[in-house]
This record gives sequence, C-alpha cells and structure tokens, in this order.
Amino acid sequence: MRNKVYSKRRRKIHSLFNQVLKTSFISKLMGKSQLDNHLEIDSVTGIYNQFAINNYLKELHPQPEANFGIILLSIDNLKQVKEKFNQKIADKALLSTAQQLTHHIRDTDLVGRYSESEFIIILGDVTQDQAIGIADRLTKLINKNALKANRKNVSLKASCGVSVSEKDSISDNVLQQADQALYLAKTNGVSFYSNTHLLS
Repeated sequence: MRNKVYSKRRRKIHSLFNQVLKTSFISKLMGKSQLDNHLEIDSVTGIYNQFAINNYLKELHPQPEANFGIILLSIDNLKQVKEKFNQKIADKALLSTAQQLTHHIRDTDLVGRYSESEFIIILGDVTQDQAIGIADRLTKLINKNALKANRKNVSLKASCGVSVSEKDSISDNVLQQADQALYLAKTNGVSFYSNTHLLS
C-alpha cells in the first residue's frame, strides 16, 4: 500500500516540477494568486528552492531495480563574479545556470537551487555510470558557455559531486555523499567526484 501511495505522490510531484521547470518564463507563473509559491520557488532563478527540494527528498526512496542519483553542482567563482561586477550580474549567472540545467536534463529528473551558489539535480532511475556521464556533461556545459555582461564575457567555473543510491539507501545519506564528493572536487580542482571515489 505504501508503495502505491508513494508512487502516486511521486508522479504528482514529478508532474508539477516538470511543468514548472521546463519553461523559461517561469516568473510569469508566480502571480499573487499563487500564495504558496514564495515558499517553494527561488526568487532569483525561478526554480524550486531548498525548502521544496527537501520536502521532495523526504519522499525519495530507491524503488525495486531503480536507483536515484543526486548531483550537487556549485558555481565556484560566483563570489568573484559578484565582487568584480555586481549582484545583478551574479544573479544573471545563477539564472543562466538554472536555465541551462533545466533544459539539459531528462524528463524524469529535477533541478533546484540548494544554496547561494549550489544547484541540486535529482536523477530518477539512474546507474552510477549514467549519473557520472550526466554530471560530466552538465559541468562542461556550464564551464564552456560564457555569460555576456557589460559587453564582456563572464566565464563560470562549475564543479559537482555525484552520488547514486543503493538498496535501502536513505536520501539524506545519498545527499551527504554527494556533498562530500563536491568538497573533494573543489579541493582537488577537478570537475567532479562521485561516491565511488569515497568508497575506493
């Protein structure tokens, strides 16, 4: 019974997330009549915020023969962009990143802003190799696409941590592993680390 309820709820949440995330004009949906949106939507990027993502993660569990993955992607030089230019340009960098991530993930995946400079991508039904491939592709995408600001190109530096669930994994543990992998990626100056590095 629990699996049926969970599956129905997950489909509903996925449907809601994807309706919102797949449009580049999300801000138009945030009318005053939508009283709860300010609790779930990040005002800078228009994607879901940490509050909404955490609520989703509470319901996320591995399904039989279908693991989920978490990618934490950081804009490592966001602080420098803000100092060199201004807050408006930094916000533009965040918005551009959110749009690129949203339009380059699978229909079964979700993206949200998880902290000031971090985004979270939740991958449905994914293997370790697939998750690493997606992380590599998204990181390269952000790193190679310069942002136009004040007639100058603003290059962004992204890195990420990847973790994939195993049988009976708790979402908090998978998230923690992704966070540890992101820390290793930043510390070692590489594009990404995965939880396989943590176990080796």
